[in-house]
Amino acid sequence: MSRFASACLSLLLLAGHAATAGAQSEAGGQSTLIAPSARADGMGRAFTAIANDATAIWWNTGGLAFARGHDVTIMYVPLVPDLSDDVNYSNLSYVQRAEGLGGIGASIAYLSYGKSEGTDVDGNPTGEFTSYELVPAIAYGTDLGQNIGFGIALKLIRVDLAPAGVTLDGRAGAGTTFAADFGGLFKMPKWKSSFGVTLNNIGHDIAYIDDDESDPLGRNVRIGAAYSPIETDIHSVIVSADATRFLLSGRTLAIDVWGVGGEYTFNRLISFRGGYYSDPVGTIESYTLGFGLVYKGLAFDYANVPQSEFLERVSRYSIGYRF
Repeated sequence: MSRFASACLSLLLLAGHAATAGAQSEAGGQSTLIAPSARADGMGRAFTAIANDATAIWWNTGGLAFARGHDVTIMYVPLVPDLSDDVNYSNLSYVQRAEGLGGIGASIAYLSYGKSEGTDVDGNPTGEFTSYELVPAIAYGTDLGQNIGFGIALKLIRVDLAPAGVTLDGRAGAGTTFAADFGGLFKMPKWKSSFGVTLNNIGHDIAYIDDDESDPLGRNVRIGAAYSPIETDIHSVIVSADATRFLLSGRTLAIDVWGVGGEYTFNRLISFRGGYYSDPVGTIESYTLGFGLVYKGLAFDYANVPQSEFLERVSRYSIGYRF
């Protein structure tokens, strides 16, 4: 490979820091690790035991078992605006209730690594190219019992790092693989609480140019708990916590990533959120903030979240509609 290798590696590391940082930056398919919800971002990314909107496809497919009506969420995030203006992430998710079956949904995620300048073996420029990831998914969730939901998501992961014209052997630096997520959500109304567990990115390693040098997917197991001490038409409060363990070689921590957060909602109209997010290996240890507005089914969410200590905090936005 030519100069594109170092450029793509740098962008992969940047995207790793922006997603869930260096603890899993060696994994392929970084787009599968970016949480598509400004609401969850504001709550310290502790949403596994909540998962009650269209982003349940990513957070916990078990939440689809409790879907009612139709729900759509869209998110666009510039990942490292202080370093590059064309590295960004987009996600569109849709979930609906299928009577007699449960909840069904689909999503598509797009991660742009921006433009790079290609060169041949002699260092002559061959033109610009764009590196990206594309991940379409379908999901299904159903009741296993009263207040117990189970779901599965199947996704295709396409990573296109460079065209054939900028690699030494003339083959495109691209790879495709498939993966599955599994999720369970257990609601305990008597204790005003819920518990969630997910197993994510279970699939074959992804190879780009050399099949013998494939990258593992960001396989992980995540657990979460949530508690709602107040839940009325005027005031509602929910607190939550998540912990993630990556199923990759070389892990030395019992918990790689964790987050805690809370949300206060007034009159089902405006919400204020806060939390704390920790990824020690990725050098992220800081608070999160956010708020949300809901009017006639249309929801707008904002969050301000930390990145690696080498990067500035960023703002994230998402819009949802429930009908």
